[in-house]
Amino acid sequence: MVIRELLEEGFKELKKSNIATYHIDTLLILQTVLNKDDVYILTNPNKAVSRKQKEEFFRLIEKRKKYYPIAYITHKKEFFGLEFYVDERVLIPRPETELLVEETIKLSEEFKNPIIVDVATGSGCIAISLSKTLNLTTYASDISKDAIEVAKINRDRLKANVKFIVADKLSFLKKADIIVCNPPYIAQNEYNNLQADVKFEPRIALIDETGINFLKDLLEQAKHKAEYLVSEIGYNQLEKVKQLKGYIYSKNDFNNLPRLAVFKL
Repeated sequence: MVIRELLEEGFKELKKSNIATYHIDTLLILQTVLNKDDVYILTNPNKAVSRKQKEEFFRLIEKRKKYYPIAYITHKKEFFGLEFYVDERVLIPRPETELLVEETIKLSEEFKNPIIVDVATGSGCIAISLSKTLNLTTYASDISKDAIEVAKINRDRLKANVKFIVADKLSFLKKADIIVCNPPYIAQNEYNNLQADVKFEPRIALIDETGINFLKDLLEQAKHKAEYLVSEIGYNQLEKVKQLKGYIYSKNDFNNLPRLAVFKL
């Protein structure tokens, strides 16, 4: 088979499975298999592929047909202008989480040499983006040793100054200026309503019994340890979050839904 035939077959198979992004997903899968960029693929439609490449292409197409996330197939996800490695050990970074980075950068202007701690770091995307943008050392924790291993891969690839620690919330922390966190905030009773591809991501990074228990515990631990806490929140949680001690303001995401809350500790 040649490249053009693989693309056509991929388009057809993913479209048949109601994958809305079937066109770009097929192209990304073929890029991954051939280890070539989109320019090469689109300008060499009649280039023959090996039997091994063909088999790998259709294996990955079958995974995507079952809504396996494209970011886990390509092991790539862009966040805050940087390319991160991701796999099933970590949550896939989302564009709306960039709001946390932007708000933390603004708050950091109040401090001469801010000490910033990222809790539940996952892939390390927040801590690394802050370190690279502010040109300082940041600190990050996660209860998952597997997640920290992925975060270290990204730190080393992107040459960021981040110190990672395996820990539950703030159990390791003595003092900081800003704590930033994208906590698990999907309530247990909402899990079944999630999109199929989200269910491939680590439950520990998604699910919280009520949706705000993790945040409540974090606020309690953060007392007397930091000035600010910046947290991502669920789109339907703002009224509950406003009742939490220290709340000062929230911000909306690109869909004009509440996505971020800031607390003064």
